[in-house]
Amino acid sequence: MSSLSPSARRFVALALTQQGNQRQQAEWSVWADNSEREMPPHLAQIALHALSGMALRIEDRIADAATDSTEAAQFENDLGYVADIEIVLLEYLHQLVGA
Repeated sequence: MSSLSPSARRFVALALTQQGNQRQQAEWSVWADNSEREMPPHLAQIALHALSGMALRIEDRIADAATDSTEAAQFENDLGYVADIEIVLLEYLHQLVGA
């Protein structure tokens, strides 16, 4: 799977960094640096898990009373982008199951 844009790959890398699992970060980095290869299914699952955690953190920031409306709007955009990446990854995994 090389259909993830460079921006989407960076979002996943950030989500993995926030999660703090260095082994998974390194594995993602190796694939992302040479994304011409098909993404291993377990790596798509790792990315989905990390993005799910990122989405929860973003939702918390949106709900935080200290977040102003401009920041909240940016966080909502980020949340939508995370959801878009998750859809692409889920579709990829479903294609593999159907194959």
